Amino acid sequence: MNTEALRTVAATYGTPTYIFDVREVEARIRLLRSLLPEDTGLCFAVKANPFLIPYVADLVDRLEVCSPGEYEICIQEQIAPEKIVVSGVNKTYESMKRILSYSKGAGIYTIESEEHAKILRTLAEKNQMPLSVLIRLSSGNQFGVDAETFLRLAKEIQESPYLTLAGVHYYAGTQKRQSKLEKELDTLTAFAKTFEEETGTVLNELEYGAGMKVSYFINDSEKDQRESEPEPQIQALAEKLRTCAYGKKTIELGRFLVSMSGYYLTRVMDVKRTAQPGFLILDGGIHQINYYGWMMGMKQPEIEVLAEKDGDEELFHLCGSLCTVNDVLARDVALHDPQKGDVICFKRCGAYAATEGMAMFLSRELPQVLICKTDGKIEKLRDQMETYLFHVSATT
Repeated sequence: MNTEALRTVAATYGTPTYIFDVREVEARIRLLRSLLPEDTGLCFAVKANPFLIPYVADLVDRLEVCSPGEYEICIQEQIAPEKIVVSGVNKTYESMKRILSYSKGAGIYTIESEEHAKILRTLAEKNQMPLSVLIRLSSGNQFGVDAETFLRLAKEIQESPYLTLAGVHYYAGTQKRQSKLEKELDTLTAFAKTFEEETGTVLNELEYGAGMKVSYFINDSEKDQRESEPEPQIQALAEKLRTCAYGKKTIELGRFLVSMSGYYLTRVMDVKRTAQPGFLILDGGIHQINYYGWMMGMKQPEIEVLAEKDGDEELFHLCGSLCTVNDVLARDVALHDPQKGDVICFKRCGAYAATEGMAMFLSRELPQVLICKTDGKIEKLRDQMETYLFHVSATT
């Protein structure tokens, strides 16, 4: 969104406000489609931004949910269950029973443990409901299973009348360097060959969380900014996928898909020159916005003051509304004569920034959420919400 459009949003809706521009998500998806092999599927990891679910669903092949709550959002938005990958480390019998009552077995279900396999097998047999599953292969963290357990679970699935093994699910982190991504795909290709040798069957599908890099901060190193350029990353990924030993490949993305689509508008409430640099007190704060690797404002995201200013520059720390010295959104920002009422826009916050903040701390409000649709029209998705209500006893 350009400066004039953001000024209009601030004047019309006030602050603090999130606005997510669907057009920028569409542009990123078009870029991915144009550079990846034609048979590569795209999956949106909805934890990156659940507000975008209804606007992205028709643009991608799948949506990945990692909690019962995320699945409930999909139900409310009437997302077709066959488009949903049900992931997550804590699947329970009751949560999966609820999900299957909606999906009727459509979609794909990940198995991250022997407990997950037991739950899905029990429900599938009880309901005589065929289920397609992906076993998640661990990279050594708390997610998924090791190779030995994978082979054992695969054998059990092959013996089940209701479970069908679609393939392997793999995710090992975010903000990856290209060398790590290439190493992972080589490892997954080797695993597919080992699996075929030991079982006599083929792993047809790879659901791969690529975790590609996004540059958030203007003071990132030149190397980091260069490695975060989207086109070279996609082209390198495409090259590896062409030699990857799976018949079907789906790339699961969150941050890389939607981070550039988000804008956070917050207003200057007070200007203080009690020290040098001075301080701006904003009506937002770290309870409402978070960037990966931010480190208490030591790294500066892309910021724009939505007012025309002249005069000499002064340095200011941008601080939020919380009564903690940790509430610093950016340090040493050069500004022209900031005034109470000025609106400051934080950019590149379409992924995680709205959901990873300390939302409940000090019982400050949650900001309103807007969407800029494909036709450029603005729609309000959520009003400002008070959080003190979550701390009030139901008996009072």
